[in-house]
Amino acid sequence: MISRIPTLSLAATGLIVLSCGIFGSPISEAADLASTVEALATSLPAGIPDVGELPDIPGLPDVTSFLKPTGEPASEWRGVPIMPEAVAGQEFSGSAYSYRVPTRTGLDVEAFYDASLEELGWISPARTNVGTAGGFMLFSKDGSALNIMITKSEGDIVVILIMP
Repeated sequence: MISRIPTLSLAATGLIVLSCGIFGSPISEAADLASTVEALATSLPAGIPDVGELPDIPGLPDVTSFLKPTGEPASEWRGVPIMPEAVAGQEFSGSAYSYRVPTRTGLDVEAFYDASLEELGWISPARTNVGTAGGFMLFSKDGSALNIMITKSEGDIVVILIMP
């Protein structure tokens, strides 16, 4: 059974992914996000509400900005390594960080985090089938959960790290 923290993190990540696709992504990005959302949706446990059932959440950030990080990328965020090829990175509300990686695939990101996080003692209890365009990975360590969303935006891979 998945613990409560990873389940809530998975639900929150699902909201972010769905919001990215529904509230402002250009049509050209919809196909890339669709494969990520579809993979996420098929891996969600039963009982998570449909988007139409979710209440309005005051103060919910504009998650479309996660797809367009600005600023110099960090080498790590909250102890989590950032791919060295990152060209832009940005932290959002202290619990999320996104960065852009050109000329890479979702599979490259998956391989990077599988190797890097295993070395740091993280385990991966859940993930979608990460393809070339993207997917979702969940890692846990010492009661903490790390969600990694991988998607395409404007021709680059965008990696969104969420650690509640």
